[in-house]
Amino acid sequence: MLDNRNFWLANMAVLLVIYAIGLALALEGQFGHVMVRLSAIILAAHLLEIPLAFRQLKDRKPNPLKAALLTFVFGLVWWVPARRGIFTAN
Repeated sequence: MLDNRNFWLANMAVLLVIYAIGLALALEGQFGHVMVRLSAIILAAHLLEIPLAFRQLKDRKPNPLKAALLTFVFGLVWWVPARRGIFTAN
């Protein structure tokens, strides 16, 4: 399962749906809604993951901008498969 590209893509799709719902609710002014808070917490956690992602991907010589952006948006759902060679890091 962890080597299945579709598994990771499905997880990425779920994250994008969470972000879309959170953004839509925030634009309506519902900043206290659980989905808005969940989206913010996930993005904050992913921001903290960036140094870890660079350490895990150092052997793959990642493109710094791509690695930072994709880690911020998807977190370990991107860098774990990238480390395993399922996604490209450069």
